[in-house]
This record gives sequence, structure tokens and C-alpha cells, in this order.
Amino acid sequence: MKKNVICYCALIVTFLLCLSNCNLVGQQCTPGETQACYSSDGTEKEQTCKADGSGWEACNTIDYSVWCDDETGLCWQDPQKDAYDLEDPGLIQPDAVRYCEELVLGGYDDWRLPNIDEMRTVIDGNPPAEAGGACPMTEGSPRDDMGDEACGPIASCAGPGMGSCYWIPEFTGTCCDKPDPASVGHPLEFVSSTVSSDDPNWVGCVLYDNGAVSFNHINSFADARCVRDAPTPPVTCEEGPAEECVPGETRQCTASNAKTGAQVCSDDGLCFGPCESTEFTISPPIEDICEQCDQIQLTIRVPEELTVKPAQIMAFLYERDEGEWVFPPARPPDAGTEDNQVVNPDIDVDKPFTMTVPACTYYRENCVAGEFFLLVYLLNEDKMPPYPTEGEYGWGMVQEPMTLGDGPQKVIEKEIMLVPCGEDTDGNSIGDACES
Repeated sequence: MKKNVICYCALIVTFLLCLSNCNLVGQQCTPGETQACYSSDGTEKEQTCKADGSGWEACNTIDYSVWCDDETGLCWQDPQKDAYDLEDPGLIQPDAVRYCEELVLGGYDDWRLPNIDEMRTVIDGNPPAEAGGACPMTEGSPRDDMGDEACGPIASCAGPGMGSCYWIPEFTGTCCDKPDPASVGHPLEFVSSTVSSDDPNWVGCVLYDNGAVSFNHINSFADARCVRDAPTPPVTCEEGPAEECVPGETRQCTASNAKTGAQVCSDDGLCFGPCESTEFTISPPIEDICEQCDQIQLTIRVPEELTVKPAQIMAFLYERDEGEWVFPPARPPDAGTEDNQVVNPDIDVDKPFTMTVPACTYYRENCVAGEFFLLVYLLNEDKMPPYPTEGEYGWGMVQEPMTLGDGPQKVIEKEIMLVPCGEDTDGNSIGDACES
């Protein structure tokens, strides 16, 4: 009987030793161990060994992948550039074009910035703005197409996609959390390669936070998500002989864009994957020339004591649209800067508000010249589009244009009295008294 017990115990010990040795054979690193690693943007970071020791956790702050749409034949970068860096200010459109052209991802270097038609194929939750919907904005559209009701926004951050975005369920990323540094109360839109047919300074964009399709200035900051044409068969190993490695291990490399990148050991530990690079350097800031332009010294008054603390006041300059002045214009301004959109202004019946409106483009790169009309709003909330309605005020419905930029710099002193916009009886979100 004792002999059998001894044999049984020996079998257990042998089994445990075998199990332990088997685990050690399958273990590639020590659980919890850390080491330096390299990310595709060229920076050195740290990675941790997985709990089961089978390899290393991902090194990238953002682990980009590729999702391909069988219906359209398009493959998309996922998520968008710097999706979860909420301090990221975005890119101007020319930089977004260059970012996608320089991107090396998934073993491919033929990425590009999508056009507005391609971006509409991934809108979800706002049928008029989706591909084939009633919104007329397309490649080759003029700016006026953005004013069509079918292109307009719906409820903010109430979409069916990740982050409550109006995009397809396959997308990851953010659309509501990165504020546009030059637009009060509004997150970054996503920019396209589409240029307005009637003004090269305006480019197509999609606001995935509210489902709208629009044009914005070429120097407006925006998010970018790159695209390429299928087929995109997965590339798991770099070209050349196979090389054993620890799954998840990284090393630096030189990508096909001639920039420093990184490659990651495959899940089976048999090879390093393709060299990927997301490194990007933005263009230098635009030179601010607004002080050289004509200046409008504006004094704004209200006709009555305010019962609501206003959320913002704005004053911008517009040219005629097709030979006439239509108020309110359904497009971004031609002149005036972010300084002319003031949050929580200190204004009331006995306290006029003063500001200077420079005759320069919004992003301060050029002076403007010609006949311009002034638009002024006093609004009780942050909203997009910023149309004034009941309880709010506007000015500019009827006015004579100002001729700007036709000679030596001049200063124009102008005093205006705002008009209560009144009730919106036609349901277009504009108070009746603040319409042409």
C-alpha cells in the first residue's frame, strides 16, 4: 500500500514538473517586465510583457489598423490621425493632404486624403448626408451647395457609431472631444481633398459629430483619416528572409517615405512585420498680416435691457453672393478673425461692446479688397450654424457695403444698433426679423 502511495506521489510531481517546463517553453518574456520600444511616429516608448508571458503588449499610443469596405473598394486608416490626443489642434488641409501622402501603414505607402464623395460613404445615421442622399455636395460643387438643407447638421454627438459619431460601426476614433482652436464651442471637422469649384480657398469637410457636410476654409484646422484603393492584402512580414523574434517586440527601421518608423514582431514570432511610419511635421505657422489691412472700429449697442446673459457675440465681413446681399449668409465669412467671435461678452443697454474687425481673411494670411457687408450676431448659446432666433439679436439685413482695401490703410469707425430677431414663424431656425 505504501509503495502505491509513493508511486502516485511521484507521478504528481512528474506531471507538475512537466507542466511547469511546458509553460516555460511557451513563455517569451517575464510577465510584468518592461522594456523600451519604438512607435511608428519615431518616438521611443515603453511596453510591458503580457500577463501570460506570450509576448509584449502594443507599443504605440495609437495602434493604427486598416479597414476595407467591400462595397466601395476603399480601405481606411483607423482610427484617424492622433484620434485620442485631445490636445491635438488638427491640421490645415494642405498638411492633411501631405500627411496622407507620406503615411506608410499596413505595408502600403499609396495613401491619400479622401474626397468628399468618399467621406460620405462612411457617414451613418443621417441619410440625407450619406452617399446617395439628397445633399448636393460632391466633387466639383460650388460653395453654395453647402447651404442646402439636406447637408445640414442634426443632433450633436447622437450618432450610432463609436463615440456617438455619425459614422459606420467599423470605425474607431473620436469626433466630439477635440475642440477646434479657432471655432468657439465646436469640435474639429474631418477634411477632404475636395476644393470648391468657385473658390480654391474653401474645401469640403464632414462634421461626424453632427452628420453635416460642408465647406470650410483651407486653413481651418481639421482631423484627417486617410484612404487607399483596394485590394489591400494583409502584409504580415517584411520582405526578405524570415527572422524569429518575440511577439510584440519592436525595432526601429527606415520606411519607404525615408522617415524613421517601426516594425513589430508577428503574433507567431516568426518574422518582423513591414516598416510603418506615421511621423509628420506640420507646416510653419501662417504669417499674420492683419495689422496691415483696413480696420473697422466697431461699437455694438443693444436696444433694450438683456434678460439673458449672452453666450457669444460675433462680427464678420462678407462679399455679395451672386451679385446680391442675402442675410444671414449660409457660409463661412470672407474676413474677420477668431478675435471677432467673443465668448460671454460684457454688453447691455447701458454698456456697448467695442471690437476691431480687420479686413483680412479669418486665418490672417491675406488682406481683402472690394465691397463688403458687415454681419453681427448676439447669441444666447453656442451653436452651429450660428443663426440668430427668438431672444437673440442681429444686424446687417439692410445696409450699404463698405469698400475696403482700395488704397492706403484706413480706419473706419462704425456704430450699430442690434435688432431683436423675433419669432421664427417659418421654422428655419432664424428669427423672422433677422432675414433678408
